[in-house]
Amino acid sequence: MASRKNSSHNRLNVGWQHDINIDKNFRKFHCKYCQKIISGGIFHFKHHLACTRKDFEPCQQVLENVKHMILGVLVKNLEVTENKRKAHQYIGKDDDD
Repeated sequence: MASRKNSSHNRLNVGWQHDINIDKNFRKFHCKYCQKIISGGIFHFKHHLACTRKDFEPCQQVLENVKHMILGVLVKNLEVTENKRKAHQYIGKDDDD
């Protein structure tokens, strides 16, 4: 089974490149751009950087190329999740026949 991309110890996650980790449990981040402390994990931190306004105030100082790159990652992850959900629904319908 593949490891989760957002796993708290997976430092390859694109979000990790833009923070100063201040918590051993990887639940709080210090944004390199606006200096705010973001809690809730890497998922919330990426939404902060992408300025989606989902759960957190958008970063006002993030570079445009970083914002677009993170937003692209979030959209891609959302598409993958949706495709998996559809596949599971389809497989579930086959079981009912």
